[in-house]
Amino acid sequence: MVNRLYKFKWLILSFIFWGAVILKIPHQFLDLGGDSAQYIILAESIVEGKGYKAINYPGDPFFHYYPPVFSLLLSPIIYFWGRNFYLMHILVAFLGYLSLFFLYSIFKKYIYEKRAFLVTILFAINWLFVLYCSKYILSEIPYLFFSVLTIFFVNKYSERSSFLDRTGWFVLLGLILCYFTRYIGISLFLSTLIALLFSRQKLKKTVFIFSGFMFFFILWQVIIYILNSSFSVSHYKQFILLDPYRPFLGNVLFNVKFIILRFIEGVNYYYKILGKLFFFIGKKSLLGDFLFLLSFIIVLFGILYTFLRDKGCLLCYYFLIYFLMIVLWPFKEGERFVLPILPFAYFYFITGIKKILSFLSLKVFWGCFYGIILFLIISNVASLFLINTASKDLPPSFQHFISCNVWARRNLPSEGVIFSRKPTITYFYTNHKSMVYPFTINPDEIWREIKNNNIKYIIVDEFSRETYYYFLPFLYKYHNKLKLLYRIKNTGIFEIAGID
Repeated sequence: MVNRLYKFKWLILSFIFWGAVILKIPHQFLDLGGDSAQYIILAESIVEGKGYKAINYPGDPFFHYYPPVFSLLLSPIIYFWGRNFYLMHILVAFLGYLSLFFLYSIFKKYIYEKRAFLVTILFAINWLFVLYCSKYILSEIPYLFFSVLTIFFVNKYSERSSFLDRTGWFVLLGLILCYFTRYIGISLFLSTLIALLFSRQKLKKTVFIFSGFMFFFILWQVIIYILNSSFSVSHYKQFILLDPYRPFLGNVLFNVKFIILRFIEGVNYYYKILGKLFFFIGKKSLLGDFLFLLSFIIVLFGILYTFLRDKGCLLCYYFLIYFLMIVLWPFKEGERFVLPILPFAYFYFITGIKKILSFLSLKVFWGCFYGIILFLIISNVASLFLINTASKDLPPSFQHFISCNVWARRNLPSEGVIFSRKPTITYFYTNHKSMVYPFTINPDEIWREIKNNNIKYIIVDEFSRETYYYFLPFLYKYHNKLKLLYRIKNTGIFEIAGID
């Protein structure tokens, strides 16, 4: 019976995946983080023939903060159907679906076929994967697709005797697509260089991939420099800040203590997230903390075991370098950053468990092994039902924010730049140029920014801590220069009434 079902494994998995995704795709735009809207706006700029520009910001600056591949993928949908969010969700889901096939092929290189498919299933039914395939129009899933596709070709390239064949060009193209989908794709580039040093024709292959990738990497930096973008925010500037939300605290350069502290905090943050993705435990508990730590240790053990068997294993280097980068990154974005390496975390967890249990008798081994697998499957399935991945019930503070933006579109003149904590969302709803206020405790600096950028309106929200930290002191000092136009609860729109 089991063998008969296994013959239809992809048909069954496809039915489960698309059933879960389609049921959870929202019927309206719900992501108020800002990134989804920014990718769509950049795609609109491309379609309108303006180039890769943030047309939502004053001056329409060339926007290098997000790489362009995902917006280019969205462009055909924008061109033919406009802001058809449903088709955008389907595109993201389709890339996620395709990634499952390449993950399965990658895992088969290291473990038996049925066990490789088991790891693929565990990832496919994980709530985080389903969530980002259904609810969000973000680059995580496209990056996952390009990264596993590239890893698939790197494994083949490592075994080839020629360094300049079709597979090598596919590897180079894949690495470029990864980097220009998400900049953290640099981690896969570095991992590939290390892995190729253990391959046939290692020197020629490494030089070819390095020189080809660096050509496009440097070209992109030159383009950024030539265009002299007025959008001055860069990943490097954010990385060196002690706290990007409190820039006045300074940076971590030449201060090893803060770098070590960030590393410790990052590891502590992300190992718990990995544990929560393995074992869905809603409330904080000692059992949960124990399981999270244990699962992380098992993953590291699985990496060590795989590395000792194959020092040229690309997955080992990629997982560790990628993990190190997100650990040291000052922004903590929850589960989102873990998604691209989650399938490999499952792979190493299963590998580690199998090795640990191998000391037991055969009967006890299989009983424990499949018991753990069953527990993981139940946790994943339960999380799919318990986590409302397409909720229509936004928090009241966000509802008020959206209401203010809708009011602004209907009632404000077509011109006038708006200060907003979520400028991308404000443009998305109002079509007004918008920018975020500076994070400074000095109200005079905010007022100077208002004058320099000809700000006409301010949306004051009630969901952001930065609004309380930085904007309330400003409102208190400059209240006589502001005119309240619209208010719902503690969210409101002000007009700048007196710029001198």
